[in-house]
Amino acid sequence: MTTETQPPSFTIPPTAPSESRGPAWPLWMVCAVGVFTGAVILVSALVPSVAEAPVLTAAAVLAFGSFAALCFWLLGKINYFRSAAPETSALAFLWGGFAATGYALLANTAVREHLIAQNRGGSWSLFAPLTEEPAKDLGIVIVLLLASTRPRTALDGLVAGSFVGLGFEIAESIARALNNAIASYPPGQRDNLGSLAVDVTHEVLRNSWTGHIVLTGIAGFGIGYLLTTPNRPAIDRWAVALGLVALAAAGHLLWNTHRFGVFYVLGQFGLLAVYLWLIRVGRNREGELYTPYLEYAPDVVAPAQIAAMRSDAARRAERRAAGRPRQAARERQRALAQLAAGIANGDAQRAHEAVAALSDAPEFRSTRVV
Repeated sequence: MTTETQPPSFTIPPTAPSESRGPAWPLWMVCAVGVFTGAVILVSALVPSVAEAPVLTAAAVLAFGSFAALCFWLLGKINYFRSAAPETSALAFLWGGFAATGYALLANTAVREHLIAQNRGGSWSLFAPLTEEPAKDLGIVIVLLLASTRPRTALDGLVAGSFVGLGFEIAESIARALNNAIASYPPGQRDNLGSLAVDVTHEVLRNSWTGHIVLTGIAGFGIGYLLTTPNRPAIDRWAVALGLVALAAAGHLLWNTHRFGVFYVLGQFGLLAVYLWLIRVGRNREGELYTPYLEYAPDVVAPAQIAAMRSDAARRAERRAAGRPRQAARERQRALAQLAAGIANGDAQRAHEAVAALSDAPEFRSTRVV
């Protein structure tokens, strides 16, 4: 009689594979045309400024590009069970950086010229939420519908919205840096990197946590909720979606006013608090959705471990109670999350990779008598 170790097993339920969708090419056409034409509009508007400050332009692209890379990494950590596919994040970023920015620039220019003709040019920025927010929100819808793996929770919408907002913010920041240098320095001195340093500092210390990333993420949660909760009453879904989209637009309006003193500051912190709260709500909902799929891997996961994966609070409690090092516990929880997402989405390769990561731990090994 011998005892041998066998790899833990799992099964994928018949309902796990993604449901069929209609043809995606019309949306791809809209996306491609929007990004391309938006890029043409944006680049055409910036060419004169780039010609006057080529060194500053290159430095701005490098600086804000590095900041964007950091944000890509941070936003990729929001989902616990299933991070957005790289191509989905890139598509959202491109829409925000080119399509939304380019067409919002056209609309903003028309509004500004109209108001200048009426001697009210200083108030044009108050109309920006009406031009910029719809352009970004359209991108969220397109990105979610084109995602390689269909969105499961409203958190997927928040992440998509955050990437759209990031693209918009980076493009806007580069354009603002060029405009500020041209407005502040005479010809021949506009490649002033001191001006760029101020703009980068402003982006990191203020815009990154009060600007388009947060605002569009809030709207994205609402849109994601609308698209991922077909079993909820329509009035509830639309109320949440429209409410959060309106909140994002109102936050943008507040952001552009620079008024109301302490209430302006409190409003910015309030929007950040809403964003973080939505992340918490979304992650808990994500846990409720995915953890039941761990029951399809009974040789790998005990019932108590399934319960410990249902929320951020439960996972923290499990790590605190674990006798093993917390880092090891955190890695095992990540592997369990990967296993749950693999089973839920019918991704056998991902599930096998998770099982392989878990099989080295003694508490996850199973034995049989031969």
